[in-house]
Amino acid sequence: MVAPEKTAPQAPSAKSPQFAGAVRGYDKRQVDERLAELSTELKQTSRNRDEAVATAGELTKALGHAQKELDETKAALVRMSASPSGAGAMAERVRMMMQLAEEEIADLKAAAEADAKSTRAEADRYAHETQRASDKAAKDAQAEREKLAADAKAEIERLNSEAAQKRKELDMESVRTRAAADKKAEEASAARRAEAKKASADKIAEADRISAAKRSEAERLSAEKIAKSEKSSAEDIAAKQEQAAEALTDAKTQQAEAQQARKLALELRSKVAERLSATDVAVQEAIKLLAPAPETPAVAAAPKAAEASDKPAPAKTNGPRPS
Repeated sequence: MVAPEKTAPQAPSAKSPQFAGAVRGYDKRQVDERLAELSTELKQTSRNRDEAVATAGELTKALGHAQKELDETKAALVRMSASPSGAGAMAERVRMMMQLAEEEIADLKAAAEADAKSTRAEADRYAHETQRASDKAAKDAQAEREKLAADAKAEIERLNSEAAQKRKELDMESVRTRAAADKKAEEASAARRAEAKKASADKIAEADRISAAKRSEAERLSAEKIAKSEKSSAEDIAAKQEQAAEALTDAKTQQAEAQQARKLALELRSKVAERLSATDVAVQEAIKLLAPAPETPAVAAAPKAAEASDKPAPAKTNGPRPS
C-alpha cells in the first residue's frame, strides 16, 4: 500500500521586509500590505498543519488496514498449516512470508509515525515563526502609527501657532493701513475746503472791487455833471437840469448794475458754500466706509461740528445807497 502524498508547508521568508521611507516613518500602505501578506501566510500555515494532521490520520488508518490484512493472512496461514495436505516446506515458506509482512508493516508504521511527527513539528515551527513575525510587524506598525500621530499633532500645533501669528500681523497691518487712509482722506478734505474757501473769497473780493469802482465812477460823473450845471448860465438851467436828470438816471442805472453784480457774487458765494458742504458730506461718508466699526455719537458729531464751523455765514444784502 502506498502512503498518500503530503504538501510540504512553505517556510516563512527569512529576509525581513524592506519598507520604503515616507515622511516621518514608513509608508502606511506597504505596512498594511505586509500585514495582509503575513495574515495570508499564517492562514496557509494553519491549512498546512491541518493537512499534516489529516495525513497522519490517513497513515494511521492505512496502518490499521495493513494490520487487519496481516491478521487475515495469519489466520489463513493457520488454516493452511492445519490442513492435512500441508508439508514442512510450506510451513517454512508461510513463516517467512509472515515475517516479511510483519517487517514491512513495522517499516510502514515507523515511516508513518516519523513522517507525521516531522510534519507536525514543521507545521508547528512554521506557525510559531509566522505568528512571531506577524506580532512583530503588528507591533512595529502600531509604534509607527503612534509616532506618526505624535508627529502629526506636533505639526498641527506648529501650523496653528504660525497661523495665529500671521493673523496677528495681518490685523496690525490692517489697522496701520486704515489709519493711514483716514489721515490721507482728512488731509485731502482739508485741502479741498481751503482751496474752495480761497476761490470763493477771491471771487467775492473781485465782485466788491468792481462794484466799488462802478459806484465811484458813477459818483464822479454825477459830481462833474452837477458842477457843470451850476456853472452854466441861467438860460441853460432847464437844459442842464434835464441833462443832470439824465446823468442821475444813468448813475442810478450803473449803481443798480453794480448792486446786481454784488448780488450775483453773493449768490455765487452761497453756491460755493453749498458745494463745500456737499463735498464735506461725501468725505465723511467715505471715511465712514473706511472705518471698521460704527463710530460713537461723540466721534460722529465731530465732523458735523467741523462742517458747521467751515460753512460761511449767510451774506447780508446791502440796501441801495443814496446817490
